[in-house]
Amino acid sequence: MSAKSWVKFIALGLVWGSSFFWIKIGLQEVGPITVVFFRIFFALLGLITFYLLTRRGFPFRKAWRLYLFLGIFNVALPFFLVSWSETHITSGMASILNSMQPLTTSLIAAIFIKEEKLTPQRIAGLLLGFSGVLVLMSNKLGGGMTNEAIGILAMIIAVFGYGSSGVFARIHNEGVKPEDQALGQFLIGIFFIIPAMLTFESPFTLPVRPVSYVAFAWLGLLGSFFAAITWYSLLDEIGPSRVSMTTYMFPLVGVGLGALILHEAVDWRVIVGGLMILGAIIIVNQNKRKPTTVLVDKLEQ
Repeated sequence: MSAKSWVKFIALGLVWGSSFFWIKIGLQEVGPITVVFFRIFFALLGLITFYLLTRRGFPFRKAWRLYLFLGIFNVALPFFLVSWSETHITSGMASILNSMQPLTTSLIAAIFIKEEKLTPQRIAGLLLGFSGVLVLMSNKLGGGMTNEAIGILAMIIAVFGYGSSGVFARIHNEGVKPEDQALGQFLIGIFFIIPAMLTFESPFTLPVRPVSYVAFAWLGLLGSFFAAITWYSLLDEIGPSRVSMTTYMFPLVGVGLGALILHEAVDWRVIVGGLMILGAIIIVNQNKRKPTTVLVDKLEQ
């Protein structure tokens, strides 16, 4: 890769990998649904500004079914589950679990896309990955459903939402521009999040700490808007297989920030389980000719 491509690649890994740290920061002052609202708000702020500056049109009716599905299962629902789960688990563990997206996407794609059959190699990778999850939960399985165990399950459900969205988009997004897909899903997502926020986290209050707004701006402007533009430019420069390797950086960045800044404990289960999941991702993606994910899998990090 060129020096320019390496800069973009590293920037994407850092932005997405640190998202879980910034979610934790945002949760210090507001509830999980309000965190999601501000994430989407800042993402829309960046996307709408981009559309105004480039004078682009937005054909909403052309692909409204795609936007509706992605707005629910790629934005509103998983965003909430990720934020809520971090009220019960560390940001480092959340980053490890979120890195399972290629595994869930491969599993769902094998059901709905003929070209994505479950080979012995992929089955081995999936088994290794989900075994890694069991390692992460190993000290919680015998004592009933603790809050931490429920948080882990919420993250897994969110990752399956991302995986199903990637497969759905691959099947139904023909002729839809990437930026239209991004804007459409966030418009639908905020349509669901606002009433949920006003219902379950009422009364709505604005955060007062500047660091909270830094967190929301990072998640929306960088984690969604900037990532969308950069991801697609990298697709053209180095191809989808290499771009997908940014997923490998999630646990390293997430666990590192959580331990160094938030003083989160890192025990052997986090290390072993994380390495098992990372190994599973490498196995599943080895010699992979066609990508099973699209950008929408990455906009929610």
